[in-house]
Amino acid sequence: MTAWGVAMPTVSAVDLAVHSPSGRHTIGFTLREGVPHYRVSYDETVILADSQLSLDIAGDSFGGPFVIEGTRTDSRRSSWTPVAGSKASYPDAYNETVVELREATGKQRRLDLTFRAYDEGVAFRYTIAEQAEIADFVIQSDNSEFQFTDDHFVYWDDYPQARYSKVRISTMGDHAIRPLLVECGSHFVALAEAGSLENYAPMMLNRSRDNCLVTRFRRGNVAGTSPQSTPWRVVMVADAPGTLVENHYLLQNLSPPCEFDDTSWIQPGKVWRSSLTTRGAKAIIDYAAANNYQYVHYDAGWYGPERDAKSDPLTVIDDIDMKEVIRYADEHEIGLICYINKIAMSRYDLDKTFRTYQQWGIRGVKMGFVDWQSQSDMEFLFSAIKKAAEHRLVVDIHDNFRLTGIERTYPHVLTVEGILGNEELPQKGNPPENVLTTSFARMIAGAGDFTPCFLNGRVVSRSFQLALGVVFYSPLQYLHWYDQADQYAGKSFPELEFWQQMPTTWDDSKVVHGSIGDYMTVARKKGDSWFVGTIVNGARSLEIPLNFLGRGSYTAKIYAEDPDSKKRVIVESRSVTSDDSLTATMSSGSGHAIWISPAPSSSAGTKLRN
Repeated sequence: MTAWGVAMPTVSAVDLAVHSPSGRHTIGFTLREGVPHYRVSYDETVILADSQLSLDIAGDSFGGPFVIEGTRTDSRRSSWTPVAGSKASYPDAYNETVVELREATGKQRRLDLTFRAYDEGVAFRYTIAEQAEIADFVIQSDNSEFQFTDDHFVYWDDYPQARYSKVRISTMGDHAIRPLLVECGSHFVALAEAGSLENYAPMMLNRSRDNCLVTRFRRGNVAGTSPQSTPWRVVMVADAPGTLVENHYLLQNLSPPCEFDDTSWIQPGKVWRSSLTTRGAKAIIDYAAANNYQYVHYDAGWYGPERDAKSDPLTVIDDIDMKEVIRYADEHEIGLICYINKIAMSRYDLDKTFRTYQQWGIRGVKMGFVDWQSQSDMEFLFSAIKKAAEHRLVVDIHDNFRLTGIERTYPHVLTVEGILGNEELPQKGNPPENVLTTSFARMIAGAGDFTPCFLNGRVVSRSFQLALGVVFYSPLQYLHWYDQADQYAGKSFPELEFWQQMPTTWDDSKVVHGSIGDYMTVARKKGDSWFVGTIVNGARSLEIPLNFLGRGSYTAKIYAEDPDSKKRVIVESRSVTSDDSLTATMSSGSGHAIWISPAPSSSAGTKLRN
């Protein structure tokens, strides 16, 4: 880290630079005529030119002119182990500078700006220091600019379950949600938000002047009491878009550590949704127990019409004998997850509801109708997350929410939606091209509940569906979303061995190669085994190098598209080493999956647990 000209308070130009441990990422700070600006470079290429920083507090701009009262520096070189992760451990190494500012005139209020540089990206945030001048405050606008150097392409969406559009900054809609993926020449950039939003409003990105985006609250203001820090604004840069996906853990690095001493009750796994009957749940429990699945799920409607405010979440419809289902599930070592939406969570005593679920033996909740627009939305959601933890319920959050790294703090939040998944028909709003944009742009934020299915009529290619379980990282992996167990009775689908053996948390994850909207290959490791998933938009053959394997010989079980029918999968095995490559040949909108385990092949029968 380097700093110049900060010995004396001044309102003239002041420069500081914070470099990542590798030196590739740099975030700089400039105080120009007392107004804070920052800039970002990567390998000495300017990614963001001077971009202004300010807050509007109760209509009074808190953006300068400032003087610098001092600076503080810090650094870290460490790693940490997630409860449920895409890797066994995440590196956590950065350099940091805190710039302590005071207004040069008027109220002389104090504001700290913190700048961090990681090898995965850079981040900054505001801290309103404790002071009588701003004891209680209302932030009307958070004005953090992102000044790009050209009218780059962005992969734009303005709603968490919207279809992506590739457009120029100048032609995108008035605002975008995060993360936002940007093509900057030969580099790929993600703008994101990280850290706790419990007392803040989520950000969106508005178009401003030429090639510039600026943060705004999605709705309302933010009320607070000093001292208070904002969430981090994050700029991730990489040479390949898949690297941004691999580095999703940066958002967790910028979040507080785990709140819990005991996390043994937090169990990831594979989930199959049941029909709203006792018989349907028992049939899926039988399948789950025999095929290395961990959960059965009751979705909307199990306690009554989901949109009816009179539907009490402690009632059960007549077709479900809840006590018997939980008894049967426990007997087979399968957990039950149940849906509950915000209507029921807000209208009924949530502590009583979750306490009762724990007493019944329910293992998790899927929260529906979740809003993420305002400070009050976040306060409600975080209270529900904490309440679920008190009663040892794992959580899946659906609808309008994307992760900001909070799964580090609250690791029982195993997955979230905020994604246009398999619930949308491929021939309508979610064709393969959009899936292959989502697998890059959305997954920068972390786990995504894509809800793949397999036999449902909306499935175009079953090898594509198999691969989704690896391409889309989700510690709670909902599979067979539109399928029921009786569809499988008396039939053989040998290719489902891939899902049977596939874990949902990993020791390592790599994006082998990919192009946004075109193709993607992801390889994930658990123990000594690797699972590889490839999906494509247009027809192509891809060479998949196996150089991620360790020494020795392996058996690769390949699940490939049948050239005569996308609805069939051909299964074959071959011996491979790390020097080999495998060719995946796929027609348009299809996929390819590989399960690689150490030779001899007898080891392939070992079940892999999460």
